[in-house]
Amino acid sequence: MSMSTFLRSRRVEQPPTLARRHFFEGWDPADLEALKYSYGLTGVDQVGNYLWVDTFLYLLVGTTALLLILRISNMLWKHGRHLSAMGQARQSYWETNRTKWWPWLNRHILVAPFWKKKHNAQFQISSAIDNGTLPGRWHTIMLVIYVGLNVAWCAALPYKVLDHKETLAALRGRSGTLAALNLIPTVLFALRNNPLITLLQVSYDDFNLFHRWAARITIAEAIVHTVSWMYNTAHSAGWAVVMSGLRTEGSYGWGMVATACFTFIGIQAWSPIRHAFYETFLNIHRLCAMAALIGLYKHLEIHSLPQVPWVQLVFVFWAAEWFFRGVSILYYGFSLKKRSSITVEAMPGEAVRLTINMVREWTPRPGCHVHMWMPALALWTSHPFSVAWAATLTPDSKEMSLPVLEDDVLMAHGRPQKSRQISLVCRARTGLTRKMYERACNSPNEQFTTWGFIEGPYGGHHSLDSYGTTVLFAGGVGITHQVMYLKHLVNGFNNGTIATQKIVLIWTVPSSECLEWVRPWMDEVLRTKSRKQCLRIKLFISRPKGRVESSSETVKMYSGRPNMTALIEEEVKNRVGAMAITVCASGGMADGVRAAVRPWLTEGAVDFIEEAFTY
Repeated sequence: MSMSTFLRSRRVEQPPTLARRHFFEGWDPADLEALKYSYGLTGVDQVGNYLWVDTFLYLLVGTTALLLILRISNMLWKHGRHLSAMGQARQSYWETNRTKWWPWLNRHILVAPFWKKKHNAQFQISSAIDNGTLPGRWHTIMLVIYVGLNVAWCAALPYKVLDHKETLAALRGRSGTLAALNLIPTVLFALRNNPLITLLQVSYDDFNLFHRWAARITIAEAIVHTVSWMYNTAHSAGWAVVMSGLRTEGSYGWGMVATACFTFIGIQAWSPIRHAFYETFLNIHRLCAMAALIGLYKHLEIHSLPQVPWVQLVFVFWAAEWFFRGVSILYYGFSLKKRSSITVEAMPGEAVRLTINMVREWTPRPGCHVHMWMPALALWTSHPFSVAWAATLTPDSKEMSLPVLEDDVLMAHGRPQKSRQISLVCRARTGLTRKMYERACNSPNEQFTTWGFIEGPYGGHHSLDSYGTTVLFAGGVGITHQVMYLKHLVNGFNNGTIATQKIVLIWTVPSSECLEWVRPWMDEVLRTKSRKQCLRIKLFISRPKGRVESSSETVKMYSGRPNMTALIEEEVKNRVGAMAITVCASGGMADGVRAAVRPWLTEGAVDFIEEAFTY
């Protein structure tokens, strides 16, 4: 049984529908013969189409299986390291790499940027045009293979035929089949609740990259499909027949609607437009995508084409996504007695701190983020923010147990802490964040409370518990991603339930006033027992307004920007056990940390982890 059996119907070409009989009613047989390559499956290479469908699905399943094997192997390796190094001050065995091929692959392929050092820094042709970011080297390899295979499959046509219109008919069938098939990963990779994110530990940011490229391929193939039909029809009977077919034949008309919507999406999703008007883009994008899917479904369904189940599967994916998002919103945001509320407080450096009071408890985990909805200021859109803090309902538990298998989502050391309140910090940019800041500034005590809710949590798949040394880089509000890790690691060190013996936080902010963003939470971390034995903090003030003075031996402040190469070299040479270096910062700073870390990946057991939101 072929793979495509699960996604396609075994139906063959159906008799003409009523609409089609009406369109061709009264036509001369000779004219119908001339138009035979413009409708139905005449000239379409269905055997070849299904061959490439099966090939695509086998490749997709094979890639997923390979990534799953690597993910499980990595999980087991870290779990073994965690158990053996937990609470140990000396971890010499884990400081060195145990293989040569994996560190080499990590340094030169998996962590490497496409070229030189630019990856998450904005790729700009001019200062006025933002062209997004460049994919990494591993992403580029996968995208080249993906795009190349689609081009090759569309080019594998019967060229040795007497009539070139038969070749175009085959191209029409091939491009249409592949466009419908590529729509499945296009939609799946765009979903926040995509099960592959948790299963494979691949970030949503990576899936979003492949969503964009799968969409571009789908759009290109849809255009080729439409142009092939139009050329054959116009060449055989003239443009008047093309226009008549679009007006009177429902399948052709709906197909043109789908192609037009897909084309508009491709133009509208161009990076400069997307980033300049993101909230407007998102709303229009959803409406156009729904119109395109409806048009495509009608186009296929009217003629009972075998790709109908594929589009039905896409609708199932989309419906399931909104169902799970709605469940999350309702569970944490509403009860019979009350609904969740959000307090917005203006902070120095044009930032706001948000405190969200939920109606039910949740178990916070380091590194996760939520999508926040605030209907009073932005009715239709949500925004992703890292969870900076979660106020626990009970004091830290002293009860300890062995860690569970490091599934990262399920990791626990002792009794899980519960919370009904989470805090976020965001800079005022445009749209919702600017509205929140301005309203808070104009409110009494520079804060206001409104109703709102969260969707999530998402992410938080990376565990740092098996590393003897962790270095956390943060730039600006990127500190929100690192504070929860800081709290978790310091508590874990204090309880002896993690391998981490050395924690270094390196935070760069424009001015010392920005330290107020997380001051209450950092004060709580600094009051933790035994934190002086494991934690060091280095604060870099990039635009100081006066003299910068260090507050203690373990918390030091510096003027200017950090020298990533020197900082990382110092920490690597003085590490304990395996080492994790994480960064959540602007694209330029993240690329600088990546460039400084890469040479050390083959010199010792060093891992690089980056958190990015390149929507």
